Amino acid sequence: MPSTSTGVETAAAYGISEALLAAHPELRKVYELFKADNIGAALEELFKTEYYRNTGSTVKTREKLKLEQPQVYVDNVVKYKLAARKRLVESGIRVDTATFDKIMEDAYARGLNDDQVDQAVINSSKVTGYGGEILGDTNSLKFFAAEMGVGSLYGDKYWTQKSRDLFLGTTTITDVQEEIKKLSASAYPAYADGIMSGKSLQTLNTNVIRTISEDLEIDEDMAMKHPVYKQIMGYKDPETNAFAIMPQWLVERTIRNTTDFPFTKKALQLVDTIGMRPLEEFGLMA
Repeated sequence: MPSTSTGVETAAAYGISEALLAAHPELRKVYELFKADNIGAALEELFKTEYYRNTGSTVKTREKLKLEQPQVYVDNVVKYKLAARKRLVESGIRVDTATFDKIMEDAYARGLNDDQVDQAVINSSKVTGYGGEILGDTNSLKFFAAEMGVGSLYGDKYWTQKSRDLFLGTTTITDVQEEIKKLSASAYPAYADGIMSGKSLQTLNTNVIRTISEDLEIDEDMAMKHPVYKQIMGYKDPETNAFAIMPQWLVERTIRNTTDFPFTKKALQLVDTIGMRPLEEFGLMA
């Protein structure tokens, strides 16, 4: 008569025990064959089960531990959560505790790797924000977009998506910068070559920004937001009707022809200097 204890030990070697049968009833037949020491038939049945075909070794080990040594399993989950929390905090992810605990408990049971855990966190739709390195990278990209003259064209939804992509590793800072440069080049075609070579729009048209700032007596940051800036940047050569860089003399005339210029100290000084002579003689009017 075959030894039952030997058959049970063989079953245990394959990760199958009485405790596991409640969770996976399909293993009952396999277990009984092992107990009968009918190893060949037991293995044949085992290989047919969903449990064997769809469950990895890590998951099998953890499930067995949960059933047979629940306290040890709980302790391991706690350690897993601590390590995951530290990693996510360093990455800058923010998610509420209840959601985090639920995701981590499921991730540990399923044997997910770090990338899969990150995806699970994002897919939970419970992320409240990004900090740390991700926040720093996102803010740097926002500054880059502003330098390229297209910061106002990107909304919160765009930056949230880019933070998410950076966190998941599905995009890089360089990828986003290239995307921003392409938009800037399309918005300011006269400067496209310089933009695509890596030069910021502020560098390429510093003369325009400085002239607006000085003539209208506003900060350079505000100069790029003034309507005349867009007018100058959208200049077309009258002969070719193609976008072109506006000549400096015309930049000055265009700025001084705005409704804001007559109220500046510079305009008053010019009026004091020229008296009542027509302003157009001095390039103050088109």
